[in-house]
Amino acid sequence: MVAATPPTIDVQAGVTALEEDIPRVLRLLNAEGIEQLGWSRPNRLTLLIPMTGIMNAARDDYLLRLGFQAYRRWPPSAQFVNPATLAYQHPVDQQFVPRLTSSECQTHTAYSKPGGGTLQLICCSAVLEFYEVLHDVQPEHIWRDTDTFFKTITAIRRAFATAYSGRF
Repeated sequence: MVAATPPTIDVQAGVTALEEDIPRVLRLLNAEGIEQLGWSRPNRLTLLIPMTGIMNAARDDYLLRLGFQAYRRWPPSAQFVNPATLAYQHPVDQQFVPRLTSSECQTHTAYSKPGGGTLQLICCSAVLEFYEVLHDVQPEHIWRDTDTFFKTITAIRRAFATAYSGRF
């Protein structure tokens, strides 16, 4: 099944839903604040989540930026970014993207967008860009407006645990 409807942006709804969901996710993680988890929130629509990949006993650190401009109707946008700039520019920053190849979550440093151009794509149904490229999705994997951004983080962490193969 193809994701037939591209996401719509609703910044105010995204801010409101994120404000509601942060306490819910913190309760799930038994944390009192995002700082306790090493997360940060540089603005109302963004969370920065440190991630780690381990391969052959070597540890690689990454920074995942979640954006909530279309949230909760749609999942958060997700992109691995350069920790110094908090942005991603291809091909200069591709070393800040992990190679993830699980059936649930794969990474692409330069994925072709419908209508032209490229974007970094974390190919996962819990990520906004997955729907922006009108990717095929099975009904059981479609994002639901009852899901929270914790689903996104969990899916990506599972890929790190099972299908991480270093940096690009």
